[in-house]
Amino acid sequence: MYRYLYLSDVSPEFEPYQMGLLAQRARKKNEGLAITGLLLFDGLYFCQYLEGPKGDVLQLMRVIERDSRHRNLRRLGEGLSTRPRRLPNNGLFVGYSTDATFLPGVVATASGMNEAVERIWNALPQLDVEQSADWNKRE
Repeated sequence: MYRYLYLSDVSPEFEPYQMGLLAQRARKKNEGLAITGLLLFDGLYFCQYLEGPKGDVLQLMRVIERDSRHRNLRRLGEGLSTRPRRLPNNGLFVGYSTDATFLPGVVATASGMNEAVERIWNALPQLDVEQSADWNKRE
């Protein structure tokens, strides 16, 4: 399994109300590619962790890199892993943070991808699940 973690600035043209549609489309696309992942959003940043077949993950990243909703995309880590999937059978989970310092802070102080991912997972209970719940509904 291949893993990829990135942080990007949200384009000024992107409005938070668009997040639900983005999540639904991304979930459908990820499921078709056998990719699972976690997309975090705070209004200023996107941070996404992806896992799946290497070719599919890299293909999806090429699409994301060209997506006008992202600015200044920074790869925080990538590589093969022997660990089991963190999000089996979920396609995509979306989380929302009301703290605009959370995402850059978590990844800036991590010593690598594994630590950044662990910090993100440990912080999931602090996310606004009320806001995220609608984004995580399946059609």
